[in-house]
Amino acid sequence: MKKARASAAILAAVLLANVACAESPVAFEQGMNALLQGDFAEAYCQWKPLAEQGHAESQYNLGWLHANGNGVTVDMRRAFHWWNAAALQGHADAEFALGLSYLAGEGVKRDLEAAANWFYQAAQRGHIDARESLLRLAGDLNFDVLGTLPQLAEEPWFGWLGEVTGERVNVRAGPGTGTAIIAKLGRGEAVRVLSRRGDWLRIRLPQLEGGPEGADGLAWIYHSLLKPTGSRAAAR
Repeated sequence: MKKARASAAILAAVLLANVACAESPVAFEQGMNALLQGDFAEAYCQWKPLAEQGHAESQYNLGWLHANGNGVTVDMRRAFHWWNAAALQGHADAEFALGLSYLAGEGVKRDLEAAANWFYQAAQRGHIDARESLLRLAGDLNFDVLGTLPQLAEEPWFGWLGEVTGERVNVRAGPGTGTAIIAKLGRGEAVRVLSRRGDWLRIRLPQLEGGPEGADGLAWIYHSLLKPTGSRAAAR
């Protein structure tokens, strides 16, 4: 728990330092100036009335003040409350913060499915850290992120690119040699890796005319039969 809170503190500092003040209420900008001078109590006093009026940036930043105990006592439930208020207005950083809360079980009961859904909301808005978090969840042996979010397989930014290393490589319906072979891939063929289970990689099959394709376009390949190309999936 201490490690999770320390990580949150570092992230808070980065996010707060980079928040845009353009076209924000004067009180919000005054609060940001106070924050940068280390006067967290003044920042809180400037932002709280705005947050209560529905200003998403103020709600989001109040959440981090509560999460870190800056100018107020540490209160993850209050942090969650303000992040949720901002996220419901489509605030990408707040959506990401909710994902972190559900992932760590801070301020709310731990729920990986809820975490994945909030990360996905933020990722759809181009939030890079949310996309990275979804990739990490894809490697969790106890959670099937594609089962929760099957649409991730269609997202061009999700996953990493790999190249087949064998001449005629079997790809299977599941992560094991006891599952059915659904296609064969040739050396040098490029695929997108979506997740991992032990020594098996789940891939998006090439969508070529007459090419291999499983029932859902997904298959499994043994890890040693694929090498990373050094590229992430395309950003969008």
